[in-house]
Amino acid sequence: MNKLFFIRCSTIALMTIALSACGPSKTENKEEKNAETSVTPAYDFTHPAQEMKLAKSLKEISGLSYYKDNLLMCINDEEGKVFIYDFAKEAIIDEIKFGKAGDYEGIELVGEQVFVMKSNGKIKVLSLKNDSEREIDCTNEDVVEYEGLGYDASTNSLLIATKEHTKTKDQEKMIYSYSLAKQELNKRLIITKNMVTGQNGKADFRPSGIAVHPLTNDIYIVASQGKKLLVLTKEGAKKSLIELDDKLFRQPEGICFTPDGNLYIASEGGDKKGYILSFMYK
Repeated sequence: MNKLFFIRCSTIALMTIALSACGPSKTENKEEKNAETSVTPAYDFTHPAQEMKLAKSLKEISGLSYYKDNLLMCINDEEGKVFIYDFAKEAIIDEIKFGKAGDYEGIELVGEQVFVMKSNGKIKVLSLKNDSEREIDCTNEDVVEYEGLGYDASTNSLLIATKEHTKTKDQEKMIYSYSLAKQELNKRLIITKNMVTGQNGKADFRPSGIAVHPLTNDIYIVASQGKKLLVLTKEGAKKSLIELDDKLFRQPEGICFTPDGNLYIASEGGDKKGYILSFMYK
């Protein structure tokens, strides 16, 4: 009888251990929950694959977009020109003049149309097919300054990052969405103070560039002031906050992806040359 009791107890103990090993512990659940809001990005931001020094005409580079093959479209914040940059040759190979001097802060290629945004929210639309031009007015009395233009293919809309907004708290930034199909502007998401608070407790973050990852649909927002890169899901949930090395990212202003997920970030030169850093998608 004692022997039978001992066998039963041993069997129960072994089953309990086995079940414990298979099921997640409370600690593991907590770690998984934290991991959902702090995903390691698929790039090594400390070791760029390529650093491209730019010509004098792009010292004040303020935006860039993927064009085709090895080509990027770039603008500076002073001239009404689109510069075609070959990152294989590391040289400007062409220019497209579209307007007068102005404060241009974002560029995005969508199909055969090039969208160039001024800091006041007015967007020039250039057709590569027939050289026609038109303008989209995305100005809003609540916005002090716009800075950053991207494209969300899943909604066929432009994403517009605001640097300063009058109707939100100082530590909050608004992202707008302009539907190309409906031709209307709407609020898309808010970047809160908690989303951009770094390890030092500071929440400095003024968006300077925005782009959508072509494979994950995540939204990448870079901030020159604060030297941070915020990664959000397409619904606006925070995935990662990367604090950028200010020696490597002197003044990040533009951001874009190639179709296979490689990332390009442009920085103004200040008293040196402007430059573009590339990061390979892992």
